[in-house]
Amino acid sequence: MLHSKTLLWGLVLALGAACSGESEPDVKVTPLPDAAASRVERVLPKSGEVWGRDLAAALALDEFELCRELGTEDCIREAHRITMGGMEPERLGIDEPLENALVSAPIAFERVAISACGVRYDRDGEGTPVLFGAVRSSDTLQARQEVSENLVRRLLARQPTQVDLDALEGLHGALSPISDDLVRDWSVGACVVVATSTEALFY
Repeated sequence: MLHSKTLLWGLVLALGAACSGESEPDVKVTPLPDAAASRVERVLPKSGEVWGRDLAAALALDEFELCRELGTEDCIREAHRITMGGMEPERLGIDEPLENALVSAPIAFERVAISACGVRYDRDGEGTPVLFGAVRSSDTLQARQEVSENLVRRLLARQPTQVDLDALEGLHGALSPISDDLVRDWSVGACVVVATSTEALFY
């Protein structure tokens, strides 16, 4: 079954508030729902490189633009290569993907998604927008729905359901009391939620 995992995007900002001495808000983020029942009983994880290619195509970015650690190392092919299901036979002698995913794997995928979605949001403010033009012009329910529909179509290659749209709109409400830049935080957060859903990470 193609099932979306819960991404507590709002907690990122909540932790920041807690560290600054502010009270921690009650943030709940609804995960994207089951899209459909799979015809096979077992799904297979995409390697970081396969997922990265899909992500780059969906966001209209070059693969090398997705994420760079410390501004130098490619997140997928270098910094988190093994963690994201890759191989490194020459230097590390790892010629097969690890049998079990590392505990840090979700963090690595989210790290890349946050970076890539942020790059796309910033680019949309510099030239012809690809994804976030509607909300950058006016943060309305209609604009957010347009962006949500495009995110699902581009990242999951299917038509969005009303439940998808409601879940992403719920993120806006969760971030509203704690965000200093609600348009950017919702845009990037919604992008990350869809990009790191189980439906996006697995075949």
